[in-house]
Amino acid sequence: MLKKLGLYVLLLIAQNGAEAAVRNFTLHIDNGNLTITGTGGTTLSVWGYGDSAGLPSVPAPTLTVNEGDTVNVTVYNHRNAEHNFVVNNVTADTSPIASNGSKTYTFAAPTAGSYIYSDTMNNNVNREMGLHGTVIVRPADNSNAAWTGGPAYTHERTWVISDMDKPRWNDVAESGGTVNTAVYKPNYFMLNGLGGFDAMMDHGTMIMGMMDEVTLVRIVNAGQFSHSLHFHGNHFQVININGARQPEPFEEWDTINVPPMSVAEVLYTINQTGEYPMHIHTAQAETANGVYLNGGVTMIMMH
Repeated sequence: MLKKLGLYVLLLIAQNGAEAAVRNFTLHIDNGNLTITGTGGTTLSVWGYGDSAGLPSVPAPTLTVNEGDTVNVTVYNHRNAEHNFVVNNVTADTSPIASNGSKTYTFAAPTAGSYIYSDTMNNNVNREMGLHGTVIVRPADNSNAAWTGGPAYTHERTWVISDMDKPRWNDVAESGGTVNTAVYKPNYFMLNGLGGFDAMMDHGTMIMGMMDEVTLVRIVNAGQFSHSLHFHGNHFQVININGARQPEPFEEWDTINVPPMSVAEVLYTINQTGEYPMHIHTAQAETANGVYLNGGVTMIMMH
């Protein structure tokens, strides 16, 4: 009888996906630097979450789980200021982590999709300084589908958009001054923490594939401005906006607007040969301190 019961449980797992798991993550909050290479580039003072103490990254490490998992995130704050960790539309605890303190956040992985996590304190200054990242929730069976029974894909990319105002925000905040948040004029725009020239050559950012292959693109706007992303000469399907799955994915001609602290998921199918840029459809956002084309841009290429 017990043997039959065990076989039945295994059959259920096979049919409905793997059993929910406990996923444990550790993040460290530290001071750091972000270097934008090329003409117009610079080294920005940032604050970031990192996998290891003293090694912050912008954007923060991506936390990947399956739907229904129990997620434990322990955050160590090594800075001399209070910080926090909030998963947008998922967790509600906004209380601070004391300087040189730590805190563990526990939550159930929500429905499959993409979610922003960030430090919500200090009037958006902490997020602008680099304290932002993505939680990716896959279907329970960990399949290459946007959600259980949803659209399938061959490749996957996450594009974290960020913008930074070096002289008025980053430099002032790093020196211990008080940022005038009423004035925000970003002069650096990044895709996955990279200026355009680097993002155009980064295989984890570029869309690449063979004819008719489908890429799921998770567009995460952690910046302060709305940004419109322009897929040059290419169409795509919008399947999810801020967790609202589109029952009938709709096709956009070539541009999608993503407001601050918003997420959009699109399916892009390679249907023509050649190389095409994908860039933020605002002239300033395509630059590094005014130098074109070193801002929010990457490439679409067919192998």
